Amino acid sequence: MIKKTLPLILTAMVIIPLIITGCKAKSAETYNAQEAVAPTDEMMASTEPAQTVGVETIPPTAAPPSAPAPVKQVQQDRNKEIQKALKAAGLYEGAIDGKIGPKTKKAIEEFQKSKGLKVDGKVGPKTWAEMEKYLIS
Repeated sequence: MIKKTLPLILTAMVIIPLIITGCKAKSAETYNAQEAVAPTDEMMASTEPAQTVGVETIPPTAAPPSAPAPVKQVQQDRNKEIQKALKAAGLYEGAIDGKIGPKTKKAIEEFQKSKGLKVDGKVGPKTWAEMEKYLIS
């Protein structure tokens, strides 16, 4: 008898409070990105469909003014700094537009070669440490 009623009691303990208090998702204004949980490998590997009960879908809204700059803008700003440093080093003559095209890539490779760095056309920590010196002076 206990084995049959225990699941009913447990279910009632979960469902009744939800019915009484309601189950609402946070509004977009009170959402805190730090509370978000990224899916783990185990979650991604699961073959069972996700189950949602009583959850409201909140449409995406514009980022609040205090949000950090989008990744694309940050990368473009860094690319401009790279181009400025290359121009200061006398290796780049193109526009400071934040786009790493063939001219910028060639200038990066020439810069790396002139500094005895690995010539790969990528601005890693060692290349950046050398380039940064041209932005300061």
